[in-house]
Amino acid sequence: MSATTRLTRLALASAITLAATQAHASVRLSEAFDGAWFDPAASGRGVLIDFIPNAQRAGGTLFAADFVYDNAGNPFWITLQQNWSEFQNTSTTVPIFRSAAGTWPAPGTSANTQIGTATFTINSCNSITVSYTMNGGTGLANRTQTLQRLGAADGAACAYQQAFTACPSFATAAPAAFGPRACQLPATITGDQTLTNNITWVMNGKVQVGTDVGQSGTAATLRIQPGTLLVSTGASANSFDHLAVSRGSKIFAEGTRQFPIIMTTANELPGAPAAPAPGQLGGLVISGQAPSNCNPNCVAEWDTTNRYGGTDAKDNSGVVRYMQVRYSGYIFTTNRELNAFTFNGVGSGTTLEYLQAFRGQDDGFEWFGGTANVRYALVTCGGDDGFDWDEGFTGKLQFGVVDQRGCPGSNHGFELSNSPTNVDANPRARGTVANVTVLGPSAVTGSDGLLVNSGSGGNFYNLIIAGFPRACVAFDGVATEAAAGNPDIGLSGVLTGNNIKVAGCVANTRTGTGLSANYAQRWFSSQTGNEVLATSPLVAGSFLPNGNAPAGVFPPGGAAPSVNDWFVPTDYVGAFRSNSDNDNWTLTWSRPFNP
Repeated sequence: MSATTRLTRLALASAITLAATQAHASVRLSEAFDGAWFDPAASGRGVLIDFIPNAQRAGGTLFAADFVYDNAGNPFWITLQQNWSEFQNTSTTVPIFRSAAGTWPAPGTSANTQIGTATFTINSCNSITVSYTMNGGTGLANRTQTLQRLGAADGAACAYQQAFTACPSFATAAPAAFGPRACQLPATITGDQTLTNNITWVMNGKVQVGTDVGQSGTAATLRIQPGTLLVSTGASANSFDHLAVSRGSKIFAEGTRQFPIIMTTANELPGAPAAPAPGQLGGLVISGQAPSNCNPNCVAEWDTTNRYGGTDAKDNSGVVRYMQVRYSGYIFTTNRELNAFTFNGVGSGTTLEYLQAFRGQDDGFEWFGGTANVRYALVTCGGDDGFDWDEGFTGKLQFGVVDQRGCPGSNHGFELSNSPTNVDANPRARGTVANVTVLGPSAVTGSDGLLVNSGSGGNFYNLIIAGFPRACVAFDGVATEAAAGNPDIGLSGVLTGNNIKVAGCVANTRTGTGLSANYAQRWFSSQTGNEVLATSPLVAGSFLPNGNAPAGVFPPGGAAPSVNDWFVPTDYVGAFRSNSDNDNWTLTWSRPFNP
């Protein structure tokens, strides 16, 4: 049912919107709670509940209706309606209205009179507590109901199956400011632990999963349930609070389309003392044992204790699926930063898909070496680059979006390097990328859509690049051209691009210092399907195509086996086949953003 239709159903309820108070996080209210609920202690009593998410899917309107009788035996409806924030599950100020609108054959003007206030608490998918405090003079008694769903919801229909009782033994109770259902994670997670979704998990500083097996440490496993919320302390504008999976350990963070896992600043919690802002969370870091050109001395640029890399290209660090990382980006010093998603030497055995970096202070996704493959990746208003690789990354990316429209501080869509210390180090960075749409920050100067530098390679297929204030495609560095070869006589295959459609950039291509004259344009023009479009192929103000996307077959005929083993074959350019909801893989699980 559409939101418009469901809102029409609420016409009988008051249009008054009130700020909710005394709200707490964990167990997020959603459409999964819609339906009929009953009081098993009082036969025949029940409540109809409807939740209408707002356009940003960050909260919405809670509506409940209860058919009752007054002391004289007259039937009437009472309704409860209030706007709730995204991470709210309790309110003590829900207004109760008595509703009237005439009779069936003779409808009258609707009227709503407030007759009390309710405390409304979501305990789990199958338990809601409502306490009614009625105004004096109504003749109605106060009462409390603990409601059960009429027909229990299983974990697929509604993820929040457990009510909160206490923090598990590996965690401690968080300070009261984080709410009564919050637990603080330890500095190191050991053994095999699960973060359940009935708890708000607080990270204070670095929270590492296991210790580095490459340094004689001990592996651990962290499991995160769908719908789980993890927060930083939110106290710093440049927070080091982050989750770091150590080399040899595993994470199984398996959200779902309806119940994504969210990692964000505590300033998104109800009643927070400050507004959320980029940099109030470190982010998610995974370190693996896959080849990197910094081996054997690979160490994270922000943390000298975080080591990574190895010889196992198929190394498996677990599964991360349907996750949002919001307001991330710890900047220690220039070129020493945490990103929303940081993959250090992560191997191709790891599953990474449906991931969103939302309003970060640094890059959305950065790969330091490794062979990791990522599918369905969304960068929304990043503070620096959308996708960034270094140190010999040779993994794959398909179905990605970088949306930097109207975002201050955003930089390149792709910023790709081989090594900060040796531009010809092996393995040479050479990721394979297909079906990505990149939109630029039109007001931020010095930004390119696809920037390849420092000797990096890469094989690019079916990209849409639009709206960058410097160039759509750019190359820098003598080593980059030397590795790629001469487009006039034949490229080496290290750096290629087919079906790249560009539009609306200040320059279509840019050739940086040290390269031969007009190299980027010659490279662009020498390959199949690359095209400068007279108008953008996208819907105005959107990353979706205007109708159907431009055509472009992938993998191309004769493509190397590495392009056929993991990728999904497509016949279109960009991240989406069309602007149909059926083709929009960002719907429901990701956080919408309209700059």
